[in-house]
Amino acid sequence: MLRFLFFLIGTVFLALPHQAFAEEVVFDRILVKINDDIITQYDLDEEMKPILAKIGEIHLTAAEQEQMVKLRKQMLERMVSNKLMAQEIKKFEINVSENVVDNELAKFKQERGLTDKEFHETLKHDEMTLDEFRSKLKNAIEKQELLSFMVHSKVLVTDSEIQAEYEAKHDEYVLGKLVSLSIIMLPENISAQEVKKRIEEGELTFADAAKKYSIGPGKDKGGAIGDVNWSDLADDWKESIKGIQEGGVSRPLSIQGKSALLSPVKIVEDRLVPLEEVRESIFKRLMDEKRERIFDEYFDKLKESSVIVYMD
Repeated sequence: MLRFLFFLIGTVFLALPHQAFAEEVVFDRILVKINDDIITQYDLDEEMKPILAKIGEIHLTAAEQEQMVKLRKQMLERMVSNKLMAQEIKKFEINVSENVVDNELAKFKQERGLTDKEFHETLKHDEMTLDEFRSKLKNAIEKQELLSFMVHSKVLVTDSEIQAEYEAKHDEYVLGKLVSLSIIMLPENISAQEVKKRIEEGELTFADAAKKYSIGPGKDKGGAIGDVNWSDLADDWKESIKGIQEGGVSRPLSIQGKSALLSPVKIVEDRLVPLEEVRESIFKRLMDEKRERIFDEYFDKLKESSVIVYMD
């Protein structure tokens, strides 16, 4: 790129009349002025390089060219925002030490399960040097420090807000049907239909029948095998207890080659995840939403108070 610029500059000078050498020649066009900073065409081109590299030499259609123009505008707006953030970071004298960057880099690799070799291979694949990555990481940390200073201290989430959010998002915390099951697995010489009849006629309770006849799990506990999510039940189990009331007896079915009976001791149709299990996630979501809203307000005011001039 530099070689090309030098070649271009040399070509321009050769083509200029003699008197032009006394005049100022601008080779890098300014696109935006942001207070005391500028963004040039070269700056934008550098930011667009990774995107353009992926596109390569592909011939773009008119629609794709139009999309590319929009993309460049979006990139330019992002660069303007980054300049404003950098100015604020400088204004509040936020400084991130290299030790902090080292710790965040180690954390970055650990969270992604990357060895040093794998990390460097990733950088190579993304055509980024370690110094460039560290610079971007440092900028990200500085921005977080700025947000903490300007925004986070103004954010508060109360218990009543968490409760209200929990109730408002009721459907998100509804669990599927839960069934407390008991089972009787019968030996070959015992008829499942006969045992079912005796239970339904009141001669035996399901628990008594399990203790007396069952060769399956939970025999000493009346056949109880605990709570099972309806969605986890095998289709034939679901079909056997479908429509059976709590404490009733299922239609006979085959389990592991044995005749069996099931009893839905308890059925819970509408369960909710306990608030305490999701309190932390609700708190984090509400905090993030408030931070984003307050930051947007802060950044809008920052833009309004700044001198931003687009040269085109």
